[in-house]
Amino acid sequence: MKKVSIIIPVYNGANYIDEIFRQIGAQAYRELEVLLVDDGSTDDSGRVIREKIAEFEGDGIVFRLISQENTGQGGARNRGIAEASGDYLLFMDQDDHIREDYIERLLEVAERDGSDIVISGYEHVTAGGEVREHVELVNNEWCRFMNITPWGKIYRRDFVVREGIKFLPVPLGEDIYFNVLCYSHTRKVSYTEYVGYQWVINESSVSNTVHRSVSEEADVLRLFDAIAGMDSAGEWMKDEQFRYFMLKTGIFHVLYAAKGTPAGKLLEYRTDIFDWLERKMPGITGNRLIGWNSPVGERAGVRRAVFVFVMLRRMRLDGGFLRVFRLVG
Repeated sequence: MKKVSIIIPVYNGANYIDEIFRQIGAQAYRELEVLLVDDGSTDDSGRVIREKIAEFEGDGIVFRLISQENTGQGGARNRGIAEASGDYLLFMDQDDHIREDYIERLLEVAERDGSDIVISGYEHVTAGGEVREHVELVNNEWCRFMNITPWGKIYRRDFVVREGIKFLPVPLGEDIYFNVLCYSHTRKVSYTEYVGYQWVINESSVSNTVHRSVSEEADVLRLFDAIAGMDSAGEWMKDEQFRYFMLKTGIFHVLYAAKGTPAGKLLEYRTDIFDWLERKMPGITGNRLIGWNSPVGERAGVRRAVFVFVMLRRMRLDGGFLRVFRLVG
């Protein structure tokens, strides 16, 4: 049987440990190595993990605690990759949920297709389990950019290790960089309509705190510069879907940071992002995928937000919109 290594960064996650072990223990597929990377937690995460591992000894699933100084999610995931011994890698966040057949279903597709990566959809849910968004992959060409996170996927470990693929050690966009780099090194990518990963809304997560305002730590241009430094950057910059994805990413980071950022700083950030995009990818706001109903497969709310923002920018009204949006968004 193929072994799957599950990498779970843990930071002050003592309250989530019981649920992590319950979900892993309920998996239909049992040939698992679970690497819990305690990333410099200041709570009792390490102690709680050790106690739970002792309870699960002899269950057949191997749990390992890896303790290190804080490096952020990217650094913790890189440590997990370095320590993993499985045939496949699977990433999970400490506060998220997976269905009982999740690993089994993704592994089946990987083995059937000989894939280096299998991408699935996800659900965005509240802590109480209410589904706010169900994202099912329906268009293979756009799927690679529909779910750009490391979760909701399974990766062949020898592919990741052989190509030296790692996460950026930054708090914003480390997962985007990792996946774009993966896509640069393989065409063996499969997709499945199956949805078994639940991304839980957590108001105290990095994405809901650090990313809510413009700062050096949460500057999307650090990600953009890293992507531009890839060996494959020249090809990516000409890829129409990638160009749309970069445009979407820039717009959504401006909108996401709007409420927590003074108007002047927000508009400056908007200008810096579009200057970068238009310098590296001339004509990006004329991308043919920009439309009310395109790209096919993208969520309606996302594609319409991109379309409206680009229309406002063409009319030079995006600055006024942002001034209002930051007050009411």
